[in-house]
Formats: sequence, structure tokens, C-alpha cells
Amino acid sequence: MALTDAAISGDPPPTLDTAARRTAFVLPADGTAVGEARHLVLEQLRSWDVTSDGCDTAVLVVSELFTNSVIHTSSEAITCNVGATDDQLLIQVADDGSGQTTPTPRRAHPHAEGGRGLMLVKALSQRWGVAVAGRGEVRVVWATLRLNHA
Repeated sequence: MALTDAAISGDPPPTLDTAARRTAFVLPADGTAVGEARHLVLEQLRSWDVTSDGCDTAVLVVSELFTNSVIHTSSEAITCNVGATDDQLLIQVADDGSGQTTPTPRRAHPHAEGGRGLMLVKALSQRWGVAVAGRGEVRVVWATLRLNHA
């Protein structure tokens, strides 16, 4: 398997082997950046010949992780790293770690407008987690997905 194992918190996020394809971008931590993040990931995955189902799933995961960083931190910028091997996709969304709580799936009230994002990430991902990077000043929420090509 090309991805190394990582714990849900404390350990570094998973990494890809050196042959993996990669892209990364940094966007401002505001609501308009969420749509731009979706667009950038979709265009990159299409260029890697990922199936439309795979693209849709990855874009949804990026959207949820990016939105959480915008809403639940006071970060000025958010970094997104996406990498792919032949059968795995790794998505990492990093903020400055200024959130008050560790991202955790929760049960939203049936009439609540939000609060289901990490439950979706958990349901769609093979694995997901929260890690600390750098010297503890960066929080990375990551997810791995099975990758299919067109």
C-alpha cells in the first residue's frame, strides 16, 4: 500500500510514495475560497483521468474540510494538498490550528442547517483523521479515498 498509516491525532498525516502525482494550493480562509478549492481539485483530478464519481466524491470531501477550516478557525489562509497513486487519493487541508476544538463528527439535529460535514467525510473516506504538523502550529485534516480512473 502506498499510504503510510497514521493515528487519528498527534501523528503526522499519511504520506504518499515518491511516484505519486501531487498538487497543492493556498487560498484565503473565506467563504468564496471554498468554491475555488472545489474548482481547483476538480480540474486537477480530471487531468489525472479520475472518473466522474471519484471526482464528485473528492470534491465533496474537499468542500467539507475546507468549509470547516473557514468556519471553525481564525486562519488567514488554508492550504490544500492532493496526491494520487494508482489506487489511492490523499486529501489534506491545513489551517493554522487556531480552532477551539478538534474536528470530530457529530450528530446534527434533524432541522439543523449544518453539522454533518465530518459525518460525510467519514462515510465517504477509507480513512480520515486529524494531525498536527510543523511544530504544532498547523492542524491537518486528511482523508484517503479509493481512486478509480476513467
